[in-house]
Amino acid sequence: MALMNLAATRVALSSPVNRTTTTQHYRTWYRAALETVGTFLVLAGIAVGILTLRLVLVLIHGVMH
Repeated sequence: MALMNLAATRVALSSPVNRTTTTQHYRTWYRAALETVGTFLVLAGIAVGILTLRLVLVLIHGVMH
């Protein structure tokens, strides 16, 4: 799963904000959001796979009896 390093995304308030710092800040949060969505999709896929396997096993059990 994706691990997020939120400490690296903070910009010091006393430092002057220039265009590169602001752009980098938005890119970092955009990447963190994408990693969060990706992690959620992977977990949802695992859950659907487990439920599908359970359904198949129950159907096989019903057919055998």
